[in-house]
Amino acid sequence: MESIGLIGAMTQESAALLRLVKDWKRIPIGGLPAYIFYLSGQTCLLVTSGMGVRRAAEAARTLLERNTPPNAPRLLISFGIAGAVQADLDIGDVILPEAVCKLEQAVPGSLTPLAPWPAAAREAATQALAKRGAHLFIGTAVTTGGSHVMESQLGELKHPILEMETAGIAQVAAEVGIPFLSLRAISDGPRAPIPFDLGEVMDEDANLRTGRLLKMIVRNPWIVLQSRRMMRNNRIAADNAAIALVAALSQAAFGKPQGKSNG
Repeated sequence: MESIGLIGAMTQESAALLRLVKDWKRIPIGGLPAYIFYLSGQTCLLVTSGMGVRRAAEAARTLLERNTPPNAPRLLISFGIAGAVQADLDIGDVILPEAVCKLEQAVPGSLTPLAPWPAAAREAATQALAKRGAHLFIGTAVTTGGSHVMESQLGELKHPILEMETAGIAQVAAEVGIPFLSLRAISDGPRAPIPFDLGEVMDEDANLRTGRLLKMIVRNPWIVLQSRRMMRNNRIAADNAAIALVAALSQAAFGKPQGKSNG
C-alpha cells in the first residue's frame, strides 16, 4: 500500500493538521510521534520530527525505511510555519517553495529545486485560504539555524522564507529519488518580528537554551508581551498551513506531483 509522508517539526503544527482530519490513529514509526489517516482515498503518514535540519532528515529517513504496510511513502511533504524576510507577506499567508537553499554563515548556498505542486492542489489551497483572508504564493525556502537574516543577504530570491528543516528533508528525498514538496505559513516577519534572535537561544542542534532565554527576558521584560503576540501568530500560521495542506491533499489527482526533486 503506497502512502504520502508528512513531516511537521513541532507538535503545534501536527496537532493543527490532526484537528482537520477524521479517524486518525497513532502508530509506531521509529520512536517518533506518528499518525496514520486517510484523505480522499490516500494513505497519509504523519510524523513530528522536532526542530532542525538533523531531526528533519532523520525523520525523513525513518519514514522512507518503513517496510511494513503501509510501506515507505512515494512522496514527502514538509509543512508548518516560517518567517518572512520581506514585508509583502502577511501573517497566515502560505508559501509553496519551488526551491530551497541552506544558509551557512549568513551566505545562502546553491538552490535545490523541489517538486512543483499540481495546479489543482494550488487552486484548492488558494480558495481555502481566501476564506480566512490569507493568500498563497510561490517562493523559496531558506533553511537556517534560527538566526535572523537580512533581505540584502538573499539576493533576488522569490518570496524568501526562513525555516529550519526543508534543506535536510530535500537532501534525503534527492538521495532516494522521490518527489518532495514543502508548504509553509508565515508566522513572523519584518512587520511582526520574533522578539529575540532564535540563534542566540538555540544551540547548533536546534535545542532551546533555557537559561540563556531566561537571562534575555530578565534583561528585556518587554519580550514577554511580544511573545504573546508571537504565540498568537504561530497559531494562525499553523492553522493556515494545515488548512491549505488538507485542501491540497483532498484533490483526487494529488498523488502524482509533476516532476521530482533534484540533488
